Amino acid sequence: MTNFTQKSSPFFKTALMVCALSTVVGCSARLTDDPKSHDPRLQHPIQVAREQVSVTVALPEQSSALAPDDQRRLRAFIRDFVGRGRGTVMIESFLGERARDILMAQGLRANEIVIAPETTIEAPNAVMTFSANVAQVPNCGDWSKTYSFNPTNNPQPDFGCSNRRNLGLTVADPGDLIDAQPMSGHGAARRDKALDSYNSGAPIGPQTTTTSTTAVSGVK
Repeated sequence: MTNFTQKSSPFFKTALMVCALSTVVGCSARLTDDPKSHDPRLQHPIQVAREQVSVTVALPEQSSALAPDDQRRLRAFIRDFVGRGRGTVMIESFLGERARDILMAQGLRANEIVIAPETTIEAPNAVMTFSANVAQVPNCGDWSKTYSFNPTNNPQPDFGCSNRRNLGLTVADPGDLIDAQPMSGHGAARRDKALDSYNSGAPIGPQTTTTSTTAVSGVK
């Protein structure tokens, strides 16, 4: 019987050392990497700024009926204010009282309307303005690094960007990203009942009852 003895060559030892060093380098790269790159919220932040939204309409002399084009633009203005306005609507016009009546007829409350004490807007025009939040979303499409070789397993520069951009573009009121609006009104009656039952320890699930069977048409 012949015994074979395996001897490691210097080349083989060198290759093992290179592999070991590569593993250590890869692990150290993961450990020393900036943790912010792993959080899309920090890597691709959504900035919230303020902007002034205005509309100019020609007020009617007697009635509250605006011209069709002015009526359409005013309704869009009011919908925008209800959606993301955080404050009041400022009216600049010599016919401020009439403009306020028109806004209230469209559904705004009196405490949401302020008439400017001084103005240069001549009748019959009226300029209405409110301050709103606007989201400044990140620009995506950074493919500067290759996806085919990533020994550190670190995220790519564009990781999570699309999600953050879509969130900023679809949120109804960008101000909610900074400070959410408080809940309005009291809870629904059924929700209150469930909360009261939970607080008192009473069961809140469906109550079980004893069932019985009877024979119907000779079938038991």
